[in-house]
Amino acid sequence: MDQPSEPKLKLFVSALSGKGRALRRAPKVAALLRSQGWNVDVRVTHRSDDPAALAAACTNHWVAVLGGDGYIARIATQVGARGGVVIALPGGRGNDLCRCLGIGTDAVAHVRSLPTASEICAEDAGEHPRIRGVDAMQVRALNRVNDGQDAAGQRPPSPGKDLEGKDLEEKPAQVLGIVSFGLDALANQIANGTSIASGTFAYAWGALRALQQFQPKTMEIEVDGTRRRIRGWLVSVSNSGWFGGGINIVPSSNPSDGRLELLTVDPVPKRYAIRVLARVLAMRKVDDPILHVEQVTSVKIWDSAGLVAMGDGDQVGEGPLEISVSPEVFRVFV
Repeated sequence: MDQPSEPKLKLFVSALSGKGRALRRAPKVAALLRSQGWNVDVRVTHRSDDPAALAAACTNHWVAVLGGDGYIARIATQVGARGGVVIALPGGRGNDLCRCLGIGTDAVAHVRSLPTASEICAEDAGEHPRIRGVDAMQVRALNRVNDGQDAAGQRPPSPGKDLEGKDLEEKPAQVLGIVSFGLDALANQIANGTSIASGTFAYAWGALRALQQFQPKTMEIEVDGTRRRIRGWLVSVSNSGWFGGGINIVPSSNPSDGRLELLTVDPVPKRYAIRVLARVLAMRKVDDPILHVEQVTSVKIWDSAGLVAMGDGDQVGEGPLEISVSPEVFRVFV
């Protein structure tokens, strides 16, 4: 009797994520997936490739993604748009998205924990209980068409650009983890420029360097329709609560609840900020009176004090932005 064909699985691998970590893990991951009954087609992407475009052209229902948070986000949202299911595999330096979802930081270990392909894809099995919907944040440039100028009487800057160089008005960026302005965004930028292989140590180095040069800023924001001016070390909008290679800075965040969390940090003296930062880096989370968290549905950044927005490890915009939540943009096997 003929055996049923093996379920097809497209495996995208980033050659860049984790300073080559994803590429090194790929042969073992692919071999394990095949041993579990998948017909695996591997696609390694390089700097010249557009992962989102490749994912949009892919027709597989099941897609595995081995890479960092930003790489997983770009592919997963495209797969989700056509109703596919993603197997997210950590291959970056920080892997905060996979930490948040309970997948962990070891791609090989996660693959070993998966049921066989036939168990997952059996026609009479229904939706597997380990499949989870994941929200995303939409980051869109604002025109200020109803405002015209900021609180200082200045005309707004031109719209920001996404990773493909297109106006955010035309194509909003999608972020799965945290969109940040201020100290943590600068730390992220510095960490991106280091050769440190560990996301945890890269972010720690970036945070300490950022603290040397950063001063509290005043930003004008709008939270669920109410305008306010905030002065402090940072403003972040969270979907997952994790950043910096394993720091659970907003434990109340849930990437499947259709809500966001706004995190702000008071403009305390630098010596106090250093103590708080040290506890964050040492404990990987912290509960301190200078940190404020509130649940929101959308945040508009009208005046970002010249700061860029960082999300999932990459720059996602600058200038006036709106950050809102889109429920269940894709489904992931956790």
